[in-house]
Amino acid sequence: MSGTQNGLAPAGGLREDPAAEAAPSPEEQARSVREAPAAQAEEGQPQKQKSGLREKLFSEGNVMRLIRLVLLALITASGVVVSIAAFGGSRWLEQGQGQGRSIAFACVTVGISAALIFSMAMKVFVSKRFSSKIGWYVVDVLLLMALTVFSEEYAYLSYAIVLSEFYLSAPALRDDMIMFGVCLGLYTVIYVVVAAILRTLTNAFQASSEYFVALVVFVLHFIIFNFAMVVWRKNRQIEENLREIEQSRNELLHAYDKLEEATVIEERNRIAKDIHDTAGHSLTTVIMQTEAARLALDKDPQKAKQCITAANLQAKNCLEQLRSSVHLLSGKRENVTFKEYLETILEESAVGTELHMRSIIDDIELTDEAERFIANSLHECLANGIRHGGGTAFLFEFRDAGNFVEFFFSDNGKGVNMKEFKEGFGLSGMRAKAESMGGMVNFSSEEGEGFEIRLSLPRSVKRDQKRSESV
Repeated sequence: MSGTQNGLAPAGGLREDPAAEAAPSPEEQARSVREAPAAQAEEGQPQKQKSGLREKLFSEGNVMRLIRLVLLALITASGVVVSIAAFGGSRWLEQGQGQGRSIAFACVTVGISAALIFSMAMKVFVSKRFSSKIGWYVVDVLLLMALTVFSEEYAYLSYAIVLSEFYLSAPALRDDMIMFGVCLGLYTVIYVVVAAILRTLTNAFQASSEYFVALVVFVLHFIIFNFAMVVWRKNRQIEENLREIEQSRNELLHAYDKLEEATVIEERNRIAKDIHDTAGHSLTTVIMQTEAARLALDKDPQKAKQCITAANLQAKNCLEQLRSSVHLLSGKRENVTFKEYLETILEESAVGTELHMRSIIDDIELTDEAERFIANSLHECLANGIRHGGGTAFLFEFRDAGNFVEFFFSDNGKGVNMKEFKEGFGLSGMRAKAESMGGMVNFSSEEGEGFEIRLSLPRSVKRDQKRSESV
């Protein structure tokens, strides 16, 4: 017979478990999970409002609009500077083109600057999409070519400003590279042609230094501006991804709340069904056994005694199953190991009777579903061995076999002829449940040799693997 009662109360009533009473129920746990995100959301509401205002002020559209307004101001200032320089002195005047022609060239420069300002204004205030700005970019290139012919060394500043607006609007870096190459190539050709006409190529140092300054401005502007745009757009993309992740997280939390609530309801329904099935079956058996004992009391006292013993055992099993269901509803099983729980089932079945129990039980932690199945199977084996087999001595083994968990139960009852044996409701349910968990069940018996049940479950049902043997 296995060890002591382990401090557990006798089968006459439900034992009190302060730890189980203090433990929150699954419904309370689910409620706390549901309420936690809401509380966090309320606490973070002011911060979210500030963050939303900041995001609105520094949205991509507002930032782009501000940069374009700055570019419009710069192209206006550049036009003023170029116009003043054109009236203050002209390279054509220096080459003997005459005062009147020089003034005409200066007026042309002013007109080109004004046209560039108008084009920039149209792109800022009227044309919003890149496709609608392509015509204005063609006009900008033609105006910049003319400005290179008539203006002094400040023409490349206008190039840089116009290119800045293009870089902001272009959808891809490839478009920026094409525009950069076209503008730099045209500027180089026009610069060389004008220098040749004015014979400034004879002064190689002056010509190369002016062109080198313009080339440095073109290249550095392209690199720095596009690098800044790439970094800024990547940051905006990261922020957008973070917002999407946060939104997905909130949706997942909401879905988790719903799933948790559904899981609690499903678990409560399952426990209610277990109570209905096990308690109903057990109490029906108790009624039948006591009725049989009443009828046999005068004619066959020995049979009446057996019926009363079986009814007592069935009532104890029913009480134990109800106790287990109560602890499941409270969110925690009794504060004992599963090994101690199985030993208690054996001890409570034998107390006050002439039944003898031997057990070898390994200390194995299983999943909740597997533990309920093993405990219910042991109840079924004991009830069948006593009620149908008339057994008085029982051996129960529960071992960790590595890849499997082995359950073995035998009694010294009258046995059955396996050729004529038909599985009842309890044994067929045991087989179906074991197979659904990936295990198997085997029943063996001979007449006069008792009954044996071997049950194997896969290692996936184990939580922990501790081994301890007691006999």
